[in-house]
This record gives sequence, structure tokens and C-alpha cells, in this order.
Amino acid sequence: MSQTLDRKWTWLDSVFFYIRFLWVCYNGASGIIPLFSDASDRILLFIWFVLLLLVPYIYYRPGCIKISYYLTAEFLLTGSLFIYLMYQFHTIGVYYFLYLPILTIGFVCQLKPLVWVGPSLIVFMFMVGTWFIHIFNYSLVEQLVNLTIFYILGYSIGRVARINYKMKELIASIQEKNKTLEQYSERIEELTINEERHRVSQDLHDTVGHIFTSVITSLDALPFLIKSNKNEAETYIKEISNMARKGLDDVRHTIHQLAPHQENLSLTDSIKHLVYDFIKHTGTHTDLHIEGMEFDLGNRIKITLIRCLQESLTNAKRHGQAQNIAIKLTFNPDQLLLEISDDGIGSNQISLGFGLSSMKDRLASLHGNLVIQSSQGKGTKVICTIPIIKEKKITI
Repeated sequence: MSQTLDRKWTWLDSVFFYIRFLWVCYNGASGIIPLFSDASDRILLFIWFVLLLLVPYIYYRPGCIKISYYLTAEFLLTGSLFIYLMYQFHTIGVYYFLYLPILTIGFVCQLKPLVWVGPSLIVFMFMVGTWFIHIFNYSLVEQLVNLTIFYILGYSIGRVARINYKMKELIASIQEKNKTLEQYSERIEELTINEERHRVSQDLHDTVGHIFTSVITSLDALPFLIKSNKNEAETYIKEISNMARKGLDDVRHTIHQLAPHQENLSLTDSIKHLVYDFIKHTGTHTDLHIEGMEFDLGNRIKITLIRCLQESLTNAKRHGQAQNIAIKLTFNPDQLLLEISDDGIGSNQISLGFGLSSMKDRLASLHGNLVIQSSQGKGTKVICTIPIIKEKKITI
């Protein structure tokens, strides 16, 4: 399988491409072919140089960099021509013919398996040259050093080009990732804003709806109370006013993104307060039954169950016209269960309005579930469940 560099053609490749082209043309036309007088030798060398010019460029050109094939072609054509010239002239000067090919080989041999190809070629050419000229002196050692220098020079230039390409590639990758992160950040910001708008609308709906239901129910009963007992009616009016102020405070807390004012209370105490206020201002008979021992809960779970209870009580009184409501809160090790049953008019078909949809969304965000059971004339039962996710202990 051929080795293909994971880079594109660069301006340095073009430089080496044209230098090699000029080198082949110069050596073929002016340097070597004129040294032969025999026509057949000249034709042979001309064909040799044409192949030396064209074949390696099949595998080393813009759009195609196949190093293994290029090195094979370079080694066979340049190496065989070097051996032929050494055989013909038996002189150290033939080594000059190898300088540029060794430089180019060092430039392209950047992959780890190919780094040793250049040194191997140098050793091989050195041994061939030594065998042909049958001498070993300072000049031969000088040529070996020169070939090594040309290889190191080519390899160094190639390494710089490769590092430069990797840096550009890394910068492009970082810019692309930054662009993706910016898009992701904008998307997260948009989702956060939409989620917060939805949360505020849910809180406003649950709080305002519950308070207004209690206020309207209390005001409906006020004319009868005024006729029967004015002093008690005045007290009742003050209670209605306090309840409206409390609702206003809840709305302000919601607008300013603060937690409900009962956030320091336990879930059980918060529900008791809510049920007490509901009974006081609507006169609806309401039973509360709690099973199990309360454990530490997140504020988000507490708020969700309180909002679900508010919405259920509001619907039971406003739409169901219920006279009796039963509430059951169960603390299980693996889940919380809140059930609200009423004796209202019920319905064979329940449509999820904004309030019920908000309840469902709140529970779903905690992996919980909402079930509504209702039939005409038999009341309604709302079941809210929230699983308790415990951290798993890791044994090492």
C-alpha cells in the first residue's frame, strides 16, 4: 500500500518540483548526454532522462502525493542511472549527480517508516561508488558527508513545511470549533431564555390562578355574610385583602426570579399551609393524608409538587365545583406520589389547557409522570409521581 501524505500541495512542493525539473533538463541536455559520442548511448540516455523526468512526477504532483511510489520510481531511475554513470566513468565526480535527488528524498520522507529511506540510499550509493572506483580516501568521505548534509537539509525543510501545515490545519480546526461553540452558545442562550419565559408563565399562571380562585370564591360568599354578621364580614374582608397581598408578593417573587417565600419550609409544611389557606378562603372540605417519612428534597421538586397541588385545587373548585377534596402525599424510597381526588362534576374527556400542560412539563423535567382520571358525575383524580434518583456508590 502506498504512503499518502495527509497534506495538500504547498508552495515548497512547487519549488522542489521546478528545481528537479531544471536539474533533469540541465543534466540531460548539457551535463551528461554530450559526454557520450556514440549515438546509441545518447538515445539510451535521452530516453532515460525522459523517464527520470516524467515517471516520478506521476506520483508527486499537485493533487497526488504518493510517497512510496515516488521513492520507488526515484530510486530505480536515478539509482540505475548513477550506477551506469559510475560504471562508465569510475570517478568521484559522479556523486554530484545524487545531490538534488537526495535533497528531494529528504524533503518528502516525513512519515516515520520512510525517514530511514534517505540514509539507506546514501549508504547504498556510497557502497556502490566505493566498489566501482576501488578507492577509499578523503574525497570519498567528503562525498558521503555531502550526501548526508543534503539529506538532512531536505528533511529539515520538509519538517518545517509539515509543521507549518499542521499549524494551519490546527488553527483552521480551532476556528471551526469556535464557530460551532458560538452557534451552540447562541442556541443554549435561546433555549434558556425560552425555558425561563415558560417557567415564569407557569409560575404566574399557577400562583395568580390559585389566588384569584380563592378571592373570587370568598367574594361570592361575602354578600351573604354581610347580611348576617357585619363584624365577621369586616374580618373576612381583611382576610381577603391579606390573601390578595400574598398573591401579589408571589407574583413579585416570580417576576424577580426568586424562589417562593416558603422555600425554607419542608414540603409537608408547605402543603399544609397551602391546604389551610384553601380551606379558609373557599370553605371546601379538604382532607390531607401524609404517608412515610419526609427526606431531603431538592427545591425544584418541592416547587413542582406545590404548583401541581395549587393547579389541581384550583381546577377542582373552579371547573369541577367540588365540595370535598382528598389529598394524599406518599414518601416512598424510590418515588414521591401526590394524589388529589375530588367529588366534582368530572368529565369524560380531559383537555390539557395551559395549567395542566405546565404540570405535565414540570413533572416531565424531573422524569415524573402525570395521570388524570375523570368521568362525568364521578369527580376527578390527579396523580403526580416523581422518581427519586439516588447516587450509585462506586466500589474500587
